[in-house]
Amino acid sequence: MDAETIEKNWKTYESLCRRLNDDGVNKLLTELGDRLVECPNAPKLDQPGCYPGGLIEISLRVASTMRKLNESLDDKLPTSSIIRVGLLHEIGKIGDLEASHFLEQDSDWHRDKLGQMYKYNEEMDKMTYAHRSLWLLQHYGVTLSRDEWEAISTSGGYHLEENRFYTNTKNKLGKLLCAARMLVL
Repeated sequence: MDAETIEKNWKTYESLCRRLNDDGVNKLLTELGDRLVECPNAPKLDQPGCYPGGLIEISLRVASTMRKLNESLDDKLPTSSIIRVGLLHEIGKIGDLEASHFLEQDSDWHRDKLGQMYKYNEEMDKMTYAHRSLWLLQHYGVTLSRDEWEAISTSGGYHLEENRFYTNTKNKLGKLLCAARMLVL
């Protein structure tokens, strides 16, 4: 992805997030924005968003798809919830407050043979993306509704063991997020 597209995506992402009028989100953007801009969405070339700016690009696509699904299904979910969940559900991919989760791959063999352009930072504590996202949001004082919290918590899909309990939930926001992710990814 070229620098112009990365900058354009960031301006769109930041503008949408600032529409939430949330001091916590604004502080998060100010403090972690540079890392968000550069963060890939995935470590391998055969996965969507494996390049600088990939996380922002995929998040924008997820939020847009959520909005379109909401309109077509006439679910009448609040736009603010769609923006908050669609854009922030995977910010945990940046890592924690100091360290990045994805590091540039320094092994030619991994890059050439496996298409692995990034490696996981082994120095970081283990956490799912959803849980790290929720931790970052609470650290910055971002208030989530119960449905928003559940949507982010289950964003990896209801097929995962930790999310099976929520399979028959009435949370339309969570189902909308999972459907949008499936369509985008």
